[in-house]
Amino acid sequence: MTTAEAAVSELTGTQRLLAMAAGRGAQVALRGGGADVPCAYPELASTLQRAAAGLAWRGVRPRDVVGIYVADAASYVLACHSVRAAGGVPSPVCASLSVPQIAGQLADCGARMLITSQSLAPAALAAADRSWVRQVISFGEAPGATPFSALLALGTMPPAVVRVHDLALLPYQQRPDGTLGPAGVTHHDLAADLSRLGAETGLTPLDVVLVAPPSGDGRAYTALVDHVLAQGATVVAAPPGDLAAVARQFQVTAAIVPGGTDLATASPVRLLPVS
Repeated sequence: MTTAEAAVSELTGTQRLLAMAAGRGAQVALRGGGADVPCAYPELASTLQRAAAGLAWRGVRPRDVVGIYVADAASYVLACHSVRAAGGVPSPVCASLSVPQIAGQLADCGARMLITSQSLAPAALAAADRSWVRQVISFGEAPGATPFSALLALGTMPPAVVRVHDLALLPYQQRPDGTLGPAGVTHHDLAADLSRLGAETGLTPLDVVLVAPPSGDGRAYTALVDHVLAQGATVVAAPPGDLAAVARQFQVTAAIVPGGTDLATASPVRLLPVS
């Protein structure tokens, strides 16, 4: 067993996040987006454990796949880590996909639940009707969907036990013929990604990191956002639009953005591009 495998066999990324959160005190983990008010690390841990209990009560079991089709980074963090804490496997859905493509991905991966955002709920519900999805959970009120907040009233649960080579993420990539295909990422794979980023980015708990809405490769985006939280830094979830204005407002020191993005800010900002 390699060093990375040994580490993952003890704690997954979600388990490590929950374990370290209590020691972060009032340090803000999430700001903006699905985090309606600034969310400190201990509050984030509590929310994830309560959401995991709500997901389990609604039928999510270990290794079940749950679609993640959300509009901002804070919602992405809450959705993915809640699913992982319940033992499930998040399957990120690219925002640029059509309803038939979304439905195709959800049907192919066997998802019975989809977590979305209020602005994306119409497309999410239309895709759910064409797939095996039976429950749609939404950040914000959306007719036909259950509010994410409804998951938080059913107690808490400890993070589920998983194995090194269990799936941690199930992104889909476009094949040469234009169709979508699964590109599963194990906990071991994700741990290796986080280890590499730890050596490359130099992020610390003092960093404030602007994060654009989910884009590009689901694996790259997930690893970058998880790395920010693993370092105890703050995620600022930016809405679509003027990223530079949000960067100036919160005096960010780094940014996770699509490749080729240019942030015109007075102070230098380290760019962490998503492939």
